[in-house]
Amino acid sequence: MEEKLRTQSINRLNVKDNILKVLEDNNIHTLGTLCGKSKTNLKKLDLTQSQINKVEIELQLMGLNLKNSL
Repeated sequence: MEEKLRTQSINRLNVKDNILKVLEDNNIHTLGTLCGKSKTNLKKLDLTQSQINKVEIELQLMGLNLKNSL
């Protein structure tokens, strides 16, 4: 099931459009690509800690995690 999720669009995340835009502008279009990023990577995209936390929670609700996260 997890592999199937990784190919799906980041639009599945229940996050604000401005977060999705930042991700898409940085060529992050799938959940799998997003899972390959660490919190540090996302911070470098100018996402706030609060936005990163929201993304991380949404991934965890789907059974996925950011890179280097438990």
